[in-house]
Amino acid sequence: MAYDPPKFENEITLQLSRNESKCAIEALSQTLGGLSEDFVVRYPSHVALQELIAKWVGVDPDRIVVSAGGDDSLDRIMRTSLVGQRNKVVSHTPSFEMIDIYASNYNGTVDAVEWLDGDFPTDQLIAKIDDSTAVVVVVSPNNPTGGIVSKADVLRIADAAAKNGAKMLLDNAYIEFASDETRVEHDNVMILRTLSKAWGLAGLRVGYLIAPDAQMATIIRDAAGPFPVSAVSLETARIAMTDHQPTMRANIDRIKAFRSQLADLLKEGGGQPLPSEGNFLLCEFEDAEKIWKELAADGIAVRKFVGSSLLKDKLRITVPATAAEYLQLSKSLCRIFGANHDVQMAAVAAVMKPEMVTTAPTPDSSVAPPAAQAEDRTAQTKRKTKETDIEIALNLDGTGKTEIQTGIGFLDHMLTALAFHSRMDLKLICDGDLHIDDHHTAEDCALALGTAIDEALGPRTGIKRFGYAYAPLDEALARSVIDLSGRPWPEIHLDLQREMVGTWACENITHFFQSLAMTLRCSLHVDVIRGDNDHHKAEAAFKSLAKALGEAVTKAEGAVPSTKGVL
Repeated sequence: MAYDPPKFENEITLQLSRNESKCAIEALSQTLGGLSEDFVVRYPSHVALQELIAKWVGVDPDRIVVSAGGDDSLDRIMRTSLVGQRNKVVSHTPSFEMIDIYASNYNGTVDAVEWLDGDFPTDQLIAKIDDSTAVVVVVSPNNPTGGIVSKADVLRIADAAAKNGAKMLLDNAYIEFASDETRVEHDNVMILRTLSKAWGLAGLRVGYLIAPDAQMATIIRDAAGPFPVSAVSLETARIAMTDHQPTMRANIDRIKAFRSQLADLLKEGGGQPLPSEGNFLLCEFEDAEKIWKELAADGIAVRKFVGSSLLKDKLRITVPATAAEYLQLSKSLCRIFGANHDVQMAAVAAVMKPEMVTTAPTPDSSVAPPAAQAEDRTAQTKRKTKETDIEIALNLDGTGKTEIQTGIGFLDHMLTALAFHSRMDLKLICDGDLHIDDHHTAEDCALALGTAIDEALGPRTGIKRFGYAYAPLDEALARSVIDLSGRPWPEIHLDLQREMVGTWACENITHFFQSLAMTLRCSLHVDVIRGDNDHHKAEAAFKSLAKALGEAVTKAEGAVPSTKGVL
């Protein structure tokens, strides 16, 4: 028996079959590039990460076992538990495929109760526990269904396992995506967790086990070699947990919002998604094979299951972690279902749109808009999160006056160019967590700016709506095309090669344009046609956007520029 998911013949551009998530470390390449030679030439020590995890979950460090992914902990438990006459594993099905594989590797058998939906069959599972049971495994949230097992049921099962001399493993790999992250405490429960899912570090292979006591932790720890996890993985995981908890939480919040939105879309298309507390949905279709092939034809990989009667005609779809990925998935599903994608784009914009607090204009500000009149197209807002504190004042019908201060020099330069060449007055002051990196500042400035322009446009009556422009800067040439349609869609192709321009990560320059399109609710295409210098390419892109935006917001005769009568 081996882990062997179905293969795809199509070129895959969006991988949603593996329950991978977005990395909590935004500037990962910089982080890895900053690791010293010691992480390569010295044997690793797990102690620092072990202590950090212990603090994270609130237990003594000697109860934590750091492993090579959650799978490694599961393997060690099977290896140390399936001994002699105790050769049975009690679990539930369908569930994590590696339970059966690891049990088989150590001559064990799995006796499982069926659980697809609804209340967990606690009594039926307990009835299977006897003196031949080595370990009871409960997966919650369950993979692939997303179902959750209540704390009360877990404790009942743990008591029954203990009475029969069996161990209990609670697989909590997806617990961060659940509505309740409360950890179960019982002297017979081992809890498996991982940094592959919520933290988005699947490639590093870092997991951990919370043992009920130090003695059990030592047994599980000693079941592996002396250095099961590489030093680079240990240190990168430590950095993630130390410096990037807010990003991880923000990613989870976005995934939860998209999970609800995706469930509604699947229902609209005739699917039957199960309630899920994971970063995925299991959905039954009348013809799952057809949906699987249609998505694959669009470059999207989702998981189908072969050889399971319980999973017949069901697909597991990992919920995308970014707006661009969700839009790619929803566009494909709407094509397959014959549904209106405009609804999805509006919903994505609502998810991405920051909460803004509107304040009265400040009369003594050099660029603050005047007191609002009916014809004014102004906005003045504030946005404060755990990562950033942003103040914005703008006037779409200004002269290009600016007051920009973000803490990122090149971003200040680009926002100044954007305002000047679009002829808007713009004040944007941001106090962000630049001690971590530039991601939150760049993203939140874009989200807040898009929201402010959207507010200033109001119902979007009497505007040109469309705009396009080319802008050169020496050898670089960029083109921007914008449609203030109310439907967000970013197509951003900057071809930046360096890691940084000044102190702004190039990947976050692209992300700025994507985030702006979400809350401005526009279709935005920005392409660098040619160029060698990344500074020149990025600046040409911003200037072309400025000219295109300036044209699109230009006042025109008529009402709403749409045959639908609304934008």
